[in-house]
Amino acid sequence: MIETFWGTTNLKVAAAVATYGATLREVDPVTCIVKDGQKQFTFWFNDSGAGTAKEEMEASWAQMKSEPESSIRYIRAALENRETLLGLMKRAEPIIAIKRGEQTLLVSERAKPELKRALLNKM
Repeated sequence: MIETFWGTTNLKVAAAVATYGATLREVDPVTCIVKDGQKQFTFWFNDSGAGTAKEEMEASWAQMKSEPESSIRYIRAALENRETLLGLMKRAEPIIAIKRGEQTLLVSERAKPELKRALLNKM
């Protein structure tokens, strides 16, 4: 008997279909291919058990066939929101908190040392 698998490089799709009961294959469930210095991960699943979740996660929002209140839509929205939030975290300005007595100075981690000193002297 020949076993068949399907793979996806989309982490959101992999997470959703795993939630819906698809199982990762036992041997090498995740492969990593390095091309031009970039890593590409593929998540490999047994061919059964993914069906609707896979189709809904790979379709555009307009092409989804599930009901508006279907759990797959909530899962997809949560995963997409997570991705958006991670992007915002990467762009967030690192700020350090310097406490002196009852006062706290919040200043950019990237601020020039002379600016930090000048601000600290005002405290």
